[in-house]
Amino acid sequence: MKPARLRPLVRAIPLLALLGLAGCASAPLTDSGPVRAPQNVRGPAVWPSTVARIAVLPAHDASGRLPAEFIATYDASWSRALASAQRAELVAVNRSALASWTGRETLDSTTALPSGLLRRVAAETGAQAIMFLDLVEVSPYPPLSLVFRARLATAEDGDTLWMADEIFDGRDAATARAARKDARTQHSGAGDPVAAVEQSPSRFADHAFRSVTALLPPRRPDASTSPASATSLSPAAESGPAEGENALPAKKFPVRADNQAR
Repeated sequence: MKPARLRPLVRAIPLLALLGLAGCASAPLTDSGPVRAPQNVRGPAVWPSTVARIAVLPAHDASGRLPAEFIATYDASWSRALASAQRAELVAVNRSALASWTGRETLDSTTALPSGLLRRVAAETGAQAIMFLDLVEVSPYPPLSLVFRARLATAEDGDTLWMADEIFDGRDAATARAARKDARTQHSGAGDPVAAVEQSPSRFADHAFRSVTALLPPRRPDASTSPASATSLSPAAESGPAEGENALPAKKFPVRADNQAR
C-alpha cells in the first residue's frame, strides 16, 4: 500500500503526461510569427501582352562548385513554379538541346552572350522571351539554403522584362517559418510536409521558387487565352515586345560581337 503522502503525486502523473502530449501535438499549429517574403524582385506592373511563350533554360551553376547532375535536379522544380504562376506557355529547353544550338549546356544570365544567341533560342522554341536561372549558392544539408538569380529577357534584343535576386536561408527563423507554412498549404499526400521542406533540397526549392514566381507581373484581366505548359519545341513565332511594356528598358544582357551562336 502506497504511503498517503505519495497518492496525490501518483494521481497527478497521468495528468501531467496528458498535458505534455497535448502540448507536443499542438506545437505545429502555434507556428506563429513573422514570415519572410521575397525582397528583391523587379518587373512591370502587368504581364507584357506580347509574351505568350517563354523558353525556360536549364539551371546554371553560378558558383562553379556543384555537380552538374545535382544542378539538373532543380530544373523540374523551377518549371513547376513557373507553371503554377500561369503567366505564359512554357517550353522547357534541356541541356542537350541548348548545347546543340549554342555549344553550351547552360547559360549565365550575367555574362556576355554570343551575338544572336537569344534569337537562335527563340527561333528554335517559338518563344518571345527567355527565362534564365542562376544558382549562386546551395546548401543541400539542413539547415537548407538557396541563393539564386532569375531573369526574363526579350528574345529580340535582350531587354530585361523581370528579374529576381533572392536568398532563402533555413537558419533564418522567418524564412524557415514561411517554408513550413507553405509546405502545409501545398501538402496533399502522405508524409510530414514540414519534415520534407526542412530536409529535402527539392522541397525547399519548390517553396523558394514558388514564392518568387508568384510575384511575376499579373496578366491583363482581358487576356483572351489561358497559358499552358509546353514540353515540346515548335517553329519560331514572329513577335516582339510592344513599346512601353518593358519596365526595365535600360538593362540588357551583355552581348559579344564575336563568337556567333551556331
